[in-house]
Amino acid sequence: MSLDRFLAFVSSACVGLVLLLGGWLMIADQQALLTDARQREIDQTSVVFSTTMDQAAILSATHSELLAADPSIRAHLAAGSRSELQAYAKPMFERLARLAGVSVVHFHDASMKSFLRVWEPQNFGQDLSTFRPMVVAANHDRQTQKGLELGVRGLSLRAVSPVFDTSGSNFIGTVEVGVDLQALADLAKAASGSDFALVLDRRYLKDVGSAAVSANGLVLDAATDKSLFEGILGAGKVQLSRSELLFFHRLGDRDLTVQGRPLIDYSGNMIGTILTVSDFGSLESYYNRSLVTIGSVFLAGLLIVTAIFMSTVRAAVIRPLKDLAVRVKASPDDAATSQSTSGLKEFRDLQKAVSDAMSTRRDRAGEP
Repeated sequence: MSLDRFLAFVSSACVGLVLLLGGWLMIADQQALLTDARQREIDQTSVVFSTTMDQAAILSATHSELLAADPSIRAHLAAGSRSELQAYAKPMFERLARLAGVSVVHFHDASMKSFLRVWEPQNFGQDLSTFRPMVVAANHDRQTQKGLELGVRGLSLRAVSPVFDTSGSNFIGTVEVGVDLQALADLAKAASGSDFALVLDRRYLKDVGSAAVSANGLVLDAATDKSLFEGILGAGKVQLSRSELLFFHRLGDRDLTVQGRPLIDYSGNMIGTILTVSDFGSLESYYNRSLVTIGSVFLAGLLIVTAIFMSTVRAAVIRPLKDLAVRVKASPDDAATSQSTSGLKEFRDLQKAVSDAMSTRRDRAGEP
């Protein structure tokens, strides 16, 4: 291998390794930034649904307290007039359902038995004290209670307020207002552009109906995109956990980011998971453009540095050596006395050594 090829190989390898290391560090930094951005964005997105639920819980409590303070409701509940209460409360329920997404208005008597389900008046009389902790707490503390709880109509955000008679001294029962979580999920999607779903633990449900059930016993409840979340459940990546989960789901040519947060009910039981799905295609496009830029800089830097290095080596070393070799072969005496074609000290030393060697050779040739 000639000297110039050897130097070209060594210099290219060294420059390439340095640029490769720098590129790897930049790619690792971009990957970390992408991961942080995904985490930050999906955290902010999931807060939209959580905030919507918190606001709905406050709204439910407000409605339940207003109903509990209504004189007509107090009178009908105290008198045990179910039909009159139904006639009075049904228009209010329909208005709340239309304007506030309310799906439950339920009256209970002082013994914690169902007195009137406004949406289903023929279904009453059940003892709620065995499976409705929120009703028990409101009955015991005489204070409004709010939170997530499973009932006859499934999971919803509920508020239960105590009802007193018109004198305000005798406790006569409680009133419950519940907000449909499907409406809240749709509202959160409209605000954020992401998809949301509530996945429930099968053990807490009496009847799953036609809902999709995964292999690990999770049931899809409210969802903004049913087919999407059925596919995610079918992939088996969703697990019940009290810590936050973050994973990716491939849908066609898109990589969706999925976050799972524990779903805690009023009693503190982890009854499922809140799923948030976002498509961060813009972030990934930025990352891909960064990779292309880094690769282009690597190739351009390698070519430019190698070209500059080799041009310098050829001008300062390779060409003067070749020129010296040619002159030595053509005329050793002239080569020894000619001016150096390189400014390098080492090359001038080499030419002087050649000159000294030629002088010594001439002196020896002149000896008898």
